[in-house]
Amino acid sequence: MNSSLNDINKVLSLYTKNVNVVMQSVFDTTARDAANRLKKESPKAKGKYAKNWAVKKERGKATVYNKAPTYRLTHLLENGHDVVVNGKKVGHANPQVHIKPVDDWVQDELPKRLEEALGNVD
Repeated sequence: MNSSLNDINKVLSLYTKNVNVVMQSVFDTTARDAANRLKKESPKAKGKYAKNWAVKKERGKATVYNKAPTYRLTHLLENGHDVVVNGKKVGHANPQVHIKPVDDWVQDELPKRLEEALGNVD
């Protein structure tokens, strides 16, 4: 009896490891795909902003971020902002929405990819 319990535990442990490896692979691939989409869809006034999308992996998480020194630019471009010169509002920069569509794509795509990949785990 004890031998079969050990065998079951080994099988479950191996399955859990396989699921974790597959899930991490899907997360990493989807994050890289999201960064590449952002590179294509980002505003390209000077080109540096669009080229600076990257993926950072820490503790099993993949984070897509813009590594440009002006990281706050993502918020300003996505949401628009007032243009201020010498403390006086002189205009308004309209939003250039480029992050939300990619975020929406990830929210839709990730569960599909996980379901497909996990259906093939042994």
